[in-house]
Amino acid sequence: MGSSYEGVLVAAGVDQVRAALIRAEVTAIVAPVGLERTALLPREGAYNVADVDDLGCYLSGTCGFSVLAHSLYDSDLLSLYVYRGGECVHEYQSEMAYLGTPFEDDDGEMKVELGGVLYDPDDESLPSGPCGADPEAFASFGTGDVDLDRLGALLRGEGLDKDEQMFAESRHWAVAQALNLQPAPLTEAYRHAKVSDYPGAVLVGPSRD
Repeated sequence: MGSSYEGVLVAAGVDQVRAALIRAEVTAIVAPVGLERTALLPREGAYNVADVDDLGCYLSGTCGFSVLAHSLYDSDLLSLYVYRGGECVHEYQSEMAYLGTPFEDDDGEMKVELGGVLYDPDDESLPSGPCGADPEAFASFGTGDVDLDRLGALLRGEGLDKDEQMFAESRHWAVAQALNLQPAPLTEAYRHAKVSDYPGAVLVGPSRD
């Protein structure tokens, strides 16, 4: 079984993010990952899933931060969502093939539904590969000089090493490095993390001890 986690990168300092989470009564670990860049590991709810969409809307809308939310599913699919002004303005999926929903139609034929369109499983037009792999959509979340060519290649799945090809969390780690950020707090789940794992991190909300 692969890894799954959700989290948020905020273009703001730890103290600002912490104050925003306290106002919203959100429980999370927050950790600095670069100059005025903060990772947020939110406490999971049902099925060990954290709702990063609500966080993205709140932090970008009410609080006015630029927000990059992420979700990793079973080491297979990396999803990135850019939020500004309370809305998701850009979406990235590392592999569209994992987003289709297979089902059997009334005639007993297998179909795949993706984006409201029905496909035969062997239809060559069934979307696959990455979607939304625009490095400029993510570059502003980095620090220093971001190599757009390197970032774009990672998002497109080009030039990956063996682990980056096999495990979506390895690609996520590499994307964080390409943004000149500390990857560890961005690639872990709240349920598996400790505040002591990350220099400068703080816990917002009740202690788990």
